[in-house]
Amino acid sequence: MIFVFDLDGTISFDGKSISLELLESLTELSLKNQLIFASARPIRDMLPLLSAFPKELLIGGNGSIVRNKQQQIEIVQPISAHDFLLIKKIITDQDLDYLVDSDWNYALLNRNEERAQINDKVDQCHLAKNISLSEIDRAIKCNLLNPQSEIILHELKKLNLEIVRHEEAKSIDLTAKGVNKYTTLRQYFPKEEYIAFGNDDNDVQLLRHAELSIAVGSNQALDFADIHLNEKEILRYLEKIK
Repeated sequence: MIFVFDLDGTISFDGKSISLELLESLTELSLKNQLIFASARPIRDMLPLLSAFPKELLIGGNGSIVRNKQQQIEIVQPISAHDFLLIKKIITDQDLDYLVDSDWNYALLNRNEERAQINDKVDQCHLAKNISLSEIDRAIKCNLLNPQSEIILHELKKLNLEIVRHEEAKSIDLTAKGVNKYTTLRQYFPKEEYIAFGNDDNDVQLLRHAELSIAVGSNQALDFADIHLNEKEILRYLEKIK
């Protein structure tokens, strides 16, 4: 069976690590099953958490980038140059903070870490460079931090984008239209059944199409999931199914 795991809030709860107990359960599960990890993080920021799984398919950037089975990093689909230009105009006009990822480097401006709580999750191993927004040639994913106005969302909806609004984090994720964790999974596994674990709005499509869906936490967007677990229960569940 194929098991697909989100990272933050699903199997990592501090943004920096996966517990040793969970890693051991996941490793045992991988002996007889295929594991896939799918995250809002780019591949660069998934690697520090998943060094124990060097050959598994990694789906990053909400489906916009992958590490394939040959351990090569591939962009699935970037945001169009036209839309990225307009996103940058919105950022400037509204004086927004942001995290914009290219295939490896990134542009980060965060003036309210107490609210965004993102800085220590970005490039933990110092593998890339924080470059200026103008130096990003191809954006795979944009995260607008702390957008205050509904006008921003209204303007974004005019563009050809996939939009995920995170109410608790007060942020908005943007990828190219039609690019999400589920659509990218289907590029590699067109018809196979799978079991999915997730916790956030960006996991909705992944869980909706799963043979069995497991929601971790209390996000109402995932009320439809087959099974609901809290942070403490997921380890016991993995121990039971492995």
